[in-house]
Order: sequence, then structure tokens, then C-alpha cells
Amino acid sequence: MKKELEYRLDLNLKASQLKSEFLKHNTLFESLVENKSEIRNLPEADGLAVVSENYVVTDGVTPQRDVIHEIVDWAYRNTEETIFMSRSFLKDFGNELGLDETAGGIVIYFVEKSKNELLIWFRKEFDDHINWAGNPEKKIEVFSQNGEERNIISPRTSFEAFKEEIKGNSRRWSSRNEIAIQSIRDVILETSHRQYVTIKRLNEQLKKVNEELDSFSYTISHDLGTPLTVMKLNAQMLLKSLSDISDKNKHKISSIIDEIDNMAEMMHDVLQLSRAKHSEIELEDLETRHTIDKITENAKLTFDTPKSVVVVKDCPNVMADKTLLHQVFLNIINNAIKYSSKQDQPEILIEGMEDGELVIYKITDNGIGIPESEKHRMFKIFNRMDNARKFKGNGIGLSIVHRIMNRIGGNVDYESSINGTCFILTFQNPKFVKQL
Repeated sequence: MKKELEYRLDLNLKASQLKSEFLKHNTLFESLVENKSEIRNLPEADGLAVVSENYVVTDGVTPQRDVIHEIVDWAYRNTEETIFMSRSFLKDFGNELGLDETAGGIVIYFVEKSKNELLIWFRKEFDDHINWAGNPEKKIEVFSQNGEERNIISPRTSFEAFKEEIKGNSRRWSSRNEIAIQSIRDVILETSHRQYVTIKRLNEQLKKVNEELDSFSYTISHDLGTPLTVMKLNAQMLLKSLSDISDKNKHKISSIIDEIDNMAEMMHDVLQLSRAKHSEIELEDLETRHTIDKITENAKLTFDTPKSVVVVKDCPNVMADKTLLHQVFLNIINNAIKYSSKQDQPEILIEGMEDGELVIYKITDNGIGIPESEKHRMFKIFNRMDNARKFKGNGIGLSIVHRIMNRIGGNVDYESSINGTCFILTFQNPKFVKQL
């Protein structure tokens, strides 16, 4: 009784701390990701997967991400419960879902089904290399000695049966584990409600501030262009005229010119981001081949990578705005050529295909790749991956692409591995738009 009370008090303390951490973040997904280790440890799980839409963030020992997606699909098809718990998941569904020993037991909590938000806890398959003393179900046999009946344990037969019984199972989820998961659920529900109320109250203010901020960004980016040009010209003239200065001072002036270029590029990208949201758009049936060829040719010069091999296959027409379409292909193709430029044999494949009412373009490179852990923030402004730091950039380009594709009724996504990245652009098919 004392131990149970101590456990409840400790759990309440940890839940309170978790609640405080949750409220530090703007979205539930961020709260879950930033506190994933604590969420995994409370019910004593070996691994945790935080799922939101198509994003998966893991902690500890978990199945591969494609298997996690299979488990999510299975859960939607097979359970109506908010919380599903099993210690024999591997045994029951291992062949069907391609599971391994990391998913002996499982707990699935549907945070919000409509948004495909789930928490999945994993326990590894029970280790069958245990001592005989660990078998809770030893077989008892009766024998007679000196006229008296005595009980004896039969370890050989019962242990083999026990090993067979636990195959494909994990350790049992105890009542304490269930209480811990319910405490996590309560924290999520309470903090989500608080966040909802706060967000609802701030939405109107935020909308107004965003409009003013976009307007300010547009004005600043546009109006500061001339002063920056003057600064750069003066620095270049100064560098050219001072022939007797030391190499160290020449380097300083050159650094000033480089930083002016960086600032100008960032301001240009911020301006494009603002235009992508507020400019008037005119959707029309557009050819893409000429635009793609021109961007590709310029990009090879810009990133000084003449050895890059760019293969352009079919380029079906798309429904888009001419100016915005150029921005989309410019950012994606530039990234493909830039991030593959340090390979021994840089290769980029650009291919479009019709798929019913859609036209899908894939731009594939053999560059540095994108870590799976970065996927949930790839299209956020100023986000840059650690492995991209050695390349010039400001983290705005993909935000521009994401905003434009949403405005023209399309979508942008990607697939990536250590062997490179494939960006997938989905447009409306003009053949079907014309029939409406």
C-alpha cells in the first residue's frame, strides 16, 4: 500500500512536470516531440512513435518507419477504441504487418483521429533466455514417497512450454502502465484545451499582425534594394582603388561585399515569399519544358557545377500561374543541383507524368539527402538541416514553394534517403480543368 501511494505521488509529479513542458510549445505535435523521452518512459516502454499526418518521430527502440505506417493503417481499420493495448502484437499480427522483435507488445493511443495523430508505445519481444526461476507457471507433479504424497516441479517440460508460450509476446502491460498512459492522455487533453482557447483568442490578433508583417516585409525588402546596391558598388570601387592595401584588409572588404550579397539574396527571398501569399494569380494552361531548361542551364552556372548531368524527360502541361510556377521550379531545381554539386558524378532527373486529374513532377538528385527527423519542419521558414550548413542558403526557398503550391491548388512533398532526394510536385491537370 505504501509503495502504491509512493508510485501515484511520483506519477502525479511527473505528469505535472510534463504538463508544464507541454504549455511551453505552440502546437501539440511540438509538445509531444520535445517530450518524447519522458512520454516513452512513463509506461516503461522500449520505444515510442509520435505520428501526425505523414510525420513520424521516434524515440528508443522502434520498428522501421514504413512498418510504423503499416501499424497506423492497421489501427484505423481494426480498432474503434481510443486506447488499444496488446502484449502479443508480434505473435498475432507479425506476418501480416512485417513486424520484428521491436514490436512484441504495443499500445496505440488515438490523440485525434481526424488529424491522424497517434502515440504508439512499443515493447520488445520477451527474451526467452531467462532463468528457470523466472518462469511463473512451473508444472507441478505429484509422487509418493514412504506412503506420503509429495509435490515436485518439472522444470524441463514446463520451461519448454513456457518458452513456446511467450514467443511473440512482450512483458505484460501492468495496471501501473495503464495508469501512466491515462495520465499522459489527461495531460494531452488538458493542455490541448488550453492551447485551443489561447489560439482561438489570439487568432484574430495574429491574422492582423501577419498581414502587417507581410506588408512590412514586402516594403522593407523592396525599399532596401537600392541602398544595398549603392553599398556594394562603393565597396567594390574601394577595393579596386586601394591597390596598396594589405591582403588582410582586402579580405575584409571582400567579406563586406559577400555579406551584402547574402543580405540582398535573403531580402529577395522574403519578398518572393510575401508575393507568393499576396500577389494576384492567374491560373492557366502552361508549358514547362522551356522554363525547366532555362533554370537548369542557369543553375549549373550559378553553382559552378558544369559536370552535373541533368536528364529532363516528359514535361506535360500544368495548371498554374506563370510567375509562381517559375519560382517553384527555380527553388526545387536550384536545390537539386546545389546539394548534389559536391558528388563525384552529380545527377538530376526531372520527369513529369499525368495521373488522371493531376500532373505529377518528380525532381530527383543524388545529393546529401534529408534526415527523416527533419521532415516535420522542412517547409518552415529559415529551417536549415545540419548537413546543409556547408552550402550557401537561408532556408526560405522551400517555404516559398510550399506557399505557392497551396495557392495554385497543388501540393509539394518529398522522399529522401542517404542516396539523395526526390521532390514531388502535384499540379492540377489542365485537360480536366477545361472540362469543368
